[in-house]
Amino acid sequence: MTITQSVFVVPALLAVAHREGYFARHGVDVATVHTPSSISQRADLDNGVVEVAVTATDNLLAWNATGSDVVSIGQIETTTDLALTCRAGLGSPADAGRIRLAVDAPTNGFAIVAYAMLADPSLSAGYDVVEIGGVRERLAALGDGSADVTLLAPPLDQAATEQGMSVVRRLSDWLPSYPGLGLVTTRRSLEHSRDELQRYVSALVEANEWMRTATAADLAAALAEAGIVGAAVESVTARIPSSLAPTVEAFRVLETLRRDTGAVIDGAPAAESMVEAGLVDAAHR
Repeated sequence: MTITQSVFVVPALLAVAHREGYFARHGVDVATVHTPSSISQRADLDNGVVEVAVTATDNLLAWNATGSDVVSIGQIETTTDLALTCRAGLGSPADAGRIRLAVDAPTNGFAIVAYAMLADPSLSAGYDVVEIGGVRERLAALGDGSADVTLLAPPLDQAATEQGMSVVRRLSDWLPSYPGLGLVTTRRSLEHSRDELQRYVSALVEANEWMRTATAADLAAALAEAGIVGAAVESVTARIPSSLAPTVEAFRVLETLRRDTGAVIDGAPAAESMVEAGLVDAAHR
């Protein structure tokens, strides 16, 4: 049986589950779609092109308020190590006057984090939002000069600094309660592909437990095979969760951040309706 997953960049947990044989052990083949944007990712979920996606949990607030029926079935890291990053030659957003902020989508996801960070007058005198797409596309926009500032995550923040770009603030320091990347699916997939999804999630639960208990050397070797090296290894290691279970509390943090930035979504469903912990719970039985 096959599960198709949508990712911007393959996260460490998914890479380890594949390379250490956990997916195979649970009898599930995994196909991967590298999405260029959250807009494409949402369409693939809604249209049944993919069964699961790894995405910013905040996306569910916007998607479900406008017709989707997507639920969180897991959280694959304690928090997301996002880095507010400036293009080469720009030491701080404040050095450029009005800046061009590259985002995936202007009304959801990590864009809300960027807006909240740049509300600090010491960081920015103002910005124009440029809709670019996923994290790889945003890094490229900094590289070619079509944007000044964006949020990047490991290992692409490391790639950015190697290209002379500068990190000016990290989400993990600024708001450590911000939830890590979510593992999401649709209610339709839960109904029609629950057995496949259970196998997939069970493999991830076991892979996460291996990551929690592996020696530093063994974990570093497994991550290196997935192309995760250097500072990104430390970032991954520090954010391995004790459980992959999704929580209502994660949505509460997101709702508070949206209120603080004036980005409350009319029609967003209750947090409780977007959390489905049953697959993770069953994996522990």
